[in-house]
Amino acid sequence: MSVRSCAWSVVVVASLLVACSDLPGKEDALTTVQREVKEDATCTLPIKLLPALKMQHSTKAVCVPRESDPAGKKQYDDAMTCLQALVTAGVTKSMPPGYMAEWPDEVTGTGFDSISPYERRARTLLFKGCVEMVDDLRAGQFRCGQARADKVIRINKSDATHALVRYSRAVTIDPRLAGIEAACGIVTRPGPEASTTFVKVDKKWSIEPPPPAPPGLQL
Repeated sequence: MSVRSCAWSVVVVASLLVACSDLPGKEDALTTVQREVKEDATCTLPIKLLPALKMQHSTKAVCVPRESDPAGKKQYDDAMTCLQALVTAGVTKSMPPGYMAEWPDEVTGTGFDSISPYERRARTLLFKGCVEMVDDLRAGQFRCGQARADKVIRINKSDATHALVRYSRAVTIDPRLAGIEAACGIVTRPGPEASTTFVKVDKKWSIEPPPPAPPGLQL
């Protein structure tokens, strides 16, 4: 076989492989991800702090209970110091004095007749302090920087109409995180990679929209 014939065979085989792969191109996929995916640079507080946080789901607040037992007091003091650091860094805000003067969510709206006098206590008597439940702070997560899709690493076809696109992210950490870690301990930082699913409709690849949230799960 001549050199020219060999070269032509390689071109034909390469063309067939591209045609058979039937996947979005890496450059097109990256452009689509950068345009449509809202990247989230989220940090997670140390897990040891989470048991000391009390959620007020109805009024969207995260609180730290008061603790008189010296054996458990440090845990709650540390949690309150951490929440104050989040406030200082601008991650969240302290709930106003008026909020702390109200009853907790569990008894708000309940009639006087059905509440024991021992439970008629304002939040300020039950909690060291409360902050706004921003982002996913109820799970110990908060925004700690910025991220953007940087490079598509690989594209794997899931089935005839779906492909999983894995990409690296350029993450810029907010310098105020240093103050948060000094008060809270070392946090879990944003991941350097992420993935998203593409779907092919009418021979065109685009990012698959997320499924609607089940009713009753929005908090």
